[in-house]
This record gives sequence, structure tokens and C-alpha cells, in this order.
Amino acid sequence: MKELEKYIKLREEFSLKLEPAAINAEKTCWNFYTDSTEENAKNYETAQDNYSKLFQNREFFERFSQIDADVLPKHEAKQLKDLMKEFDEELNTGEALKALRKKENEIAKKLNSYVPKIDGREVSKTEITKILQTESDEGIRKKAYDAKTLGGELIAEDLIDFIKMRNEYAKTKNYSNYFDYKLKESYDVETEFLNNLIDEVYKGAKDKIKDIQEDKYKKLRRFFKTDNLKPYHHGLLLEDNPEKGVNEILENYNVEEISKQIYAGMGYDVEGMVNSGKLTLDLYPRKGKNTHGFCFGVEAGKDSRILANLTNNVISLDTLNHEMGHCIYDLGISSALPFLDKQPSSPALTEAIAMMMGDIMKKENVLKDIIPPELLKRFKGSHKEDEAAFVSRSLLIIDFEREFYENSDTNPSKLWNNLTKKYLNRDDGEDSVWATIPHYLSHPAYYQNYFRATIMKAQIYAFLRSKLGELTYNKTVADYMQKNIFSLGASVEEYDLIKNLTGKAFSAEDFIKSL
Repeated sequence: MKELEKYIKLREEFSLKLEPAAINAEKTCWNFYTDSTEENAKNYETAQDNYSKLFQNREFFERFSQIDADVLPKHEAKQLKDLMKEFDEELNTGEALKALRKKENEIAKKLNSYVPKIDGREVSKTEITKILQTESDEGIRKKAYDAKTLGGELIAEDLIDFIKMRNEYAKTKNYSNYFDYKLKESYDVETEFLNNLIDEVYKGAKDKIKDIQEDKYKKLRRFFKTDNLKPYHHGLLLEDNPEKGVNEILENYNVEEISKQIYAGMGYDVEGMVNSGKLTLDLYPRKGKNTHGFCFGVEAGKDSRILANLTNNVISLDTLNHEMGHCIYDLGISSALPFLDKQPSSPALTEAIAMMMGDIMKKENVLKDIIPPELLKRFKGSHKEDEAAFVSRSLLIIDFEREFYENSDTNPSKLWNNLTKKYLNRDDGEDSVWATIPHYLSHPAYYQNYFRATIMKAQIYAFLRSKLGELTYNKTVADYMQKNIFSLGASVEEYDLIKNLTGKAFSAEDFIKSL
């Protein structure tokens, strides 16, 4: 096809400029997130600008414009559409985009530089999590919760202004708000499809969710001897919670080594990846470093990096297994693919793999050598509760973002608490905890990918388990996933890939069944 040949030739010519700029932007982002200095912030901003300038090249824009997308195959037509969107953004609203990036980086720097303190002592996010999981003293719990929330208070007003800036930008693209704009233009998700999926899952899970929540609250009220639970009461692992017992055991082990052993059971040599330079691990807290967990896919098949803030507990093991899932996907993408296909099939699909790997310690017997059988059985049995809790929290986070973008003049603290009442069945009062959700700043409209990924991972895991048995005791898993998922990159669309892999169209059937 003449038009297809014309497009491919032009795409590859443009990619020769695009690929090094994209790699440099990801590297400087890594430097900024691992060490938030003025110099690193400036270098990241410059790299972002250099990448954006490529889409300000009117000559390339005109040449791409001359290609008839209607006669291209489906995949290439979508690629062209995405390219034209970026050209349109930069050529017609480039200065506005630059202002948005600058504002985001300013807020990120303020947040990354925030060091929580309790009674004047600096503490890490992992220490705060541990306090809220284990400390029975209400005064100490409140101080830990307040230290966490203060990070949100520091950026709350900035974030409100930023959301309004984003909405003004979306209007230039004929969208009423930025959430709808990002949902469709960045993730190709129709609002109606997402709403229907949310309704299907929530209807199937809400009764179990309510039962689980009320059982937890009843136990907390009994433990703290109060009928009026505050936000800082939540999160305590009571004596009957198996995670508490597992955490006590994991304190004497190294979760980094446990994670490497889990992946070795599936055929992955994590240490070999590190020694070869393909995988970089920055896993422990320090000042000036972002307090969350991320995977940076710097260069598909060649360079993937994990930022984390580990301690030896269940949450950290889940985090590392999750981020490593992103890495094996990134490093498994075929180098023979065109640059635009050298990425996961979709953000939701890479999250599905990562979340599946995070779940693996509760789905399989990877901890049997260190956890007593009875405790391990209860720990694995708590997975259904985790899933139900994740659904309710996801709906809270997604609904808040959607509603706040729709009405950015609303009181966000009041909105968050109203939705907390709806989805978590509790009244937490009004504070700035909503602003501690990192995705609201760095990945707008992204959290729905986690929600869709929850559905995807259940379908993918059910199939892989039926095909390969326990994944962590089968060293052929790495090759199987490499061949059937990772190597394909973005050359196969997400729902097509799921159907090709599992033999079934994407649906919530396996997830609802798992509950």
C-alpha cells in the first residue's frame, strides 16, 4: 500500500529525532525524582522542552498531514492520530503546555522536598505507614497522620490553581474539562465505557465491601474504646489481622532478596539484570527523594529503573514486586519494533502485570519457607478483602478527580469527605489528605488505569494459572510472558492482546468470581 509505505518511512524519519529526546526526558525525570535539586529540576524541564519542540516542527506536521489516515491499517491509523494530536498541541498551544509543565514541576519540587516530622524528628513515609499500622497510642497516631497530611496542605492551594489551569487548557481543545480530555486523548477511554465498567464491578462488590468495612470499623471502635473513629484510627493492624503477624516476621528478612527469589522462580535473573546495567534499583528512603514508588522505563529492552522507599514489611514487598512487574514488561519489549511501538500495549495493561505481580505473595506459596502454615493460610485468604478495599478506594479517587475537574470551584476537602462517606462508609472530617494522592499532580486521569488493570489482571492470571500452574514455581513463565505479551510492545492493542492471550474478550467475569 503506497500510503502505508509513505507513513512508515516518515514515521521512522521522525522517530530518529524523537527517540533520543524521549530517552533523555525519562533520564532527567529519574534524576529529578531521586534528587530534587534546582539543577536536576532545570535539566528535566529543559529535556521536556526539547522533546516538545520536535512537535513544533511545522515541516513534519505538514508532511504527516498529507497522509490519508482512512486508508491505513487500524494500528497505524491510531499512531498517526496520536502524532497529529501532539503536533496540534505543541503548534497551537505550545506555550500553554510549557506553562503547565513548569507549574507541575514547581509543585513537585515542593512536595519532593517536604520532610515529615514528628515532635521535631524527621521521619520517612515508610515510618509513618509503620506507625499507623502498629502504634496503639492515639496521640502518636495523630501526629503521624498529621505529618502525612501536612504534605498535602503544602501543595493543596497550588494544586487547586493547577487544576483550573488544566481546565482552561482543555477548553482550547473543545473539552469541558481536563479530566475528560486526558481520559480520551491520552488513554483512549470513552467516559461511557468507564462508567459502565465501574457500575458493573461496584454492583457486584459493594455488599461485600460494606460488610468488610463494617467488620473492620467495629473492631477498631472496640480497640480504641470510641464510637467516633477519626482518620488516624484507620490503618491499625489488629491482632487478628494476618498482615500484622507477617510484618513481624518480615522485619527479620530482606524484602529485596525475597522479591528477587520470587522472580527467580518465574525464570527472571534480577541480579543479572542489575549487573548488566539494564536494571537500576534505588530502593531506600533518603532526603530530597520522592517518597512514593515508581518504575522509569527509560529505554525499552535496555534500561528500566525502580525508585522505592522500602522497609521490611508486606507493603514494601508488594511495592517492589509491583514495580519489578513494570520493569520486566519494559525490558521484554522487542528492540526490533518501531520506536512508537516500544512501549507497553497500554498503561492499563502494564499496570495489570505489575498488580498481578504485587498480588503474587497472596495468590501463591512464595512465603511458605518463612511464614507458619496457619498464618500463611489466613494471610492468603485476606486477598479477597484487599480486592474489595481496593475497589472502594479506587472509586473514591477516580470519582473525586472527575467531580473536581467538572467543578473546580468546589471545596475539595468537603468533596473528598462526602465521597469517603459514600465509598468507605465513614466520616473523616475535612482536611487536605486528598492532595497527598500523587497521581493528581503527575498523572491526571490515570487512576482509572489501575481500576481497569484490576479487571485485566484477574483475567490474565486465571488464564496463566490454568496454562502454567503456580507461576512462581515454573521457570518457563518468563519466556511465555515474553513471547505472548512483553515482546509485542504496543504493536497489539490492549483488548486485542487480552483476547489473543486468554481466548476471551475482556470482561469483569474473572474478577467478580475471585471475590
